[in-house]
Amino acid sequence: MQKFSFLKLFCSALLCVLCSLTPAAFANSGGGSASASAGGAATAALEPFTVNLSSFDRYLQVSVTLQVAGPEVADKIKAVMPMVRHNMIMLLSGKESSQIQSADGKHDLIEEIKERVNKVLETKEKNGVTDVFFVNFVIQ
Repeated sequence: MQKFSFLKLFCSALLCVLCSLTPAAFANSGGGSASASAGGAATAALEPFTVNLSSFDRYLQVSVTLQVAGPEVADKIKAVMPMVRHNMIMLLSGKESSQIQSADGKHDLIEEIKERVNKVLETKEKNGVTDVFFVNFVIQ
């Protein structure tokens, strides 16, 4: 009888944990996902990129999350995702590994990504992509 009570308690606890997960925890479709972070800022996570760098002897694997001015911007990014990905691939594949290995190089790349994506969105930084976060950044 104690085994049954323990099993019932365990299943109830597991069900509570699963129910507490928000649908956003399961959202990751096509080109990326959009959500609001804990700080309240909306974000758009892009699918990872793997590109040959311009010297062709190295490649870059990078995952990027864009901080955006609002949820409507995240939705717009999803709508134009093929153009966003194309511009990102063109930008990243034109870089030498030496250009993006340093902290300054990564900062410059962040500024270029913001500029390129905001150009696709036809908006200014304050109304579009406000920051870029590298979730993964590997040069091999």
